[in-house]
Amino acid sequence: MAAVLHAVSDLVAVKPTALIPVANGSEEIETAALVDVLARGGVRVTLADVGEDDDHFVTMAQGTIVQADKAISACTHLDFDVIVVPGGPGAATLAECQDLITLLKSQKNAGKLYGGICAGPVDVLLKHGLTSNVMTCYPESNKMLGAIYTDDRVVIADNCVTSQGPDTAIDMGLTLVELLRGEATAKKVADGIDAYDWKH
Repeated sequence: MAAVLHAVSDLVAVKPTALIPVANGSEEIETAALVDVLARGGVRVTLADVGEDDDHFVTMAQGTIVQADKAISACTHLDFDVIVVPGGPGAATLAECQDLITLLKSQKNAGKLYGGICAGPVDVLLKHGLTSNVMTCYPESNKMLGAIYTDDRVVIADNCVTSQGPDTAIDMGLTLVELLRGEATAKKVADGIDAYDWKH
């Protein structure tokens, strides 16, 4: 009976939620890695496009066509445990999306997790005053962050999480799983994808 109750409890447990906004030109490795690792860690991920395509198709940086779950405008009334901005040329488009910027500012002000990877920290977070005291980004853009830049794969500063690029996207995903679901869950996911260098 205890096992049955435990199983039912797991079914009704509320999963943490993540929002990953995308635009034409968003970096596909970063996006896919974040979505996959978060989902493996028991986080419910919403992929939201900032374009005007009713079918929510997005052409990523290397030409991969991805279908988002919904438009960013349909997310403005929703609460998320984390919002993560991917990089690529599409980050400049994300920076012009007022719905996304409003969500990010609300997230920061509420003390909830938010962040970016690659071009995201510079093109979106820095541009809109969403920085923390220490951040990282795509290494070639480090001068844009100035004194707050640090050359680490993933940086956590207060409620802001930043990372460097496609090579560090899995590390960022695992870090977010750890923050949202705990170290044991993150290590289980890491072992399941042979990410043995993460925290070992």
